[in-house]
Amino acid sequence: MKLRLLLPLTCLALSAQAATNWREVMGPSEGTIPAPYQESVEWRDDLDAAFVEAKRENRPLFVTFRCPPCDQCSWFDAVVLRGSQRLTPLYQQFVTARITDAKYLDERVFKVREFQDLDLSWWGYFLSPDGRIYGVYGGKDEVSDQTRISEEGLAKAMERILAHHYDPRRPAWDIDGDAPNLSGNARTPYDFPGAKAYLSEHPKLKDQPCLHCHQVNDILRTEKMQSADFNKATDFYDWPFPENVGLELDVDQGLLIKTVEPGSAADQAGLKPGDTLVVADGRKLFSSTDFRGALHRASNGPAKIAVYYNRGGQPAQAVIQTGEGWKATKNYWRKSIYDGPIGPSPGFFPLKGPNQGKGSLSLKAYTRGKPNHPATKAGLKPNMEVVAVDGMRDDLDTRQFMTWFKMNYAEGDKVTLTVKQGGKEQEITYRLPRS
Repeated sequence: MKLRLLLPLTCLALSAQAATNWREVMGPSEGTIPAPYQESVEWRDDLDAAFVEAKRENRPLFVTFRCPPCDQCSWFDAVVLRGSQRLTPLYQQFVTARITDAKYLDERVFKVREFQDLDLSWWGYFLSPDGRIYGVYGGKDEVSDQTRISEEGLAKAMERILAHHYDPRRPAWDIDGDAPNLSGNARTPYDFPGAKAYLSEHPKLKDQPCLHCHQVNDILRTEKMQSADFNKATDFYDWPFPENVGLELDVDQGLLIKTVEPGSAADQAGLKPGDTLVVADGRKLFSSTDFRGALHRASNGPAKIAVYYNRGGQPAQAVIQTGEGWKATKNYWRKSIYDGPIGPSPGFFPLKGPNQGKGSLSLKAYTRGKPNHPATKAGLKPNMEVVAVDGMRDDLDTRQFMTWFKMNYAEGDKVTLTVKQGGKEQEITYRLPRS
């Protein structure tokens, strides 16, 4: 397939930036990065003061969010806090801040719906001194919290951010979104439309020492479920991976394409291994997280995602065209899915059964605290082995099962459990309660 060189800008409109000179954006920076302005790295906890400092010094901000109670991503938080020979010189070019309570997520600055995967307990924002979002960094998948991020990947992103920030042409490009309007009060998760309903189900939430990021996602999912266009089959697939369009990106380099799946949307768009992504969704990319953000913001159904990339030093363009269901991923690792408000409980907590991992469903029913649930009244007893649910016998672990159940059942549905006791199978049928 021939290289698709950049055509006149009208040939590929990108959002509201149709007049942007993408050749300039994709080329080398014309800016000069100044000497570091802080000798020792300070992780500020006063965001207002950090913005004042950033404006005074004309420095970009690096703001990290971290939920300390969660083990997930704790290793990366430690890497970031500790710094290193690679990271510390980069920190010295930024105003660095760290927030450890999600109730301080001010949506006027941190546009979480579009720019933050809230099932992660570590996330980083790169901001301009006036609060525009340059880019973000973070990631996890069903394998681990180490497969999508790395120290080198973060360092590469920071280097790209600095080159972009100090390019004198950047203000004229106007590709970093709008500066936030900070007049009035902060807009926190407790102000979101779904907060009232979620808090009514979790009245002790405000008494917690801190609000967890996944609980913010619970609030957003509650909000989505209240909307007229809600579709459970598609609306709970957040932050799809490059693999969803057929791309594998290098974790350390961030935007370098390692492989392209034959016949995929990326393959049909003409992308090849060795290409480097530069722009997607009308925004400059600084990391693989930014590309995932472009995918996240795209339509759940068929979508056209315009991208610019470099191939052998030459700028080129492509349109990735997706089909129905293209965002589907293995989302059972997400706490806002397997333990979130997206569907009913089966009436028991599924513990590991005696035959789990041997090819068929084997879950031990933990029923404590549910004496009045219809499952208990229908005959489900503590520690019974559940071997099928309405004929489904897939060998699922706890999180996989809870995700499957919540995604496939609604209040009022009839459920038939097949349980095994004393070597014999029997069926227990009940109807899920309505709230």
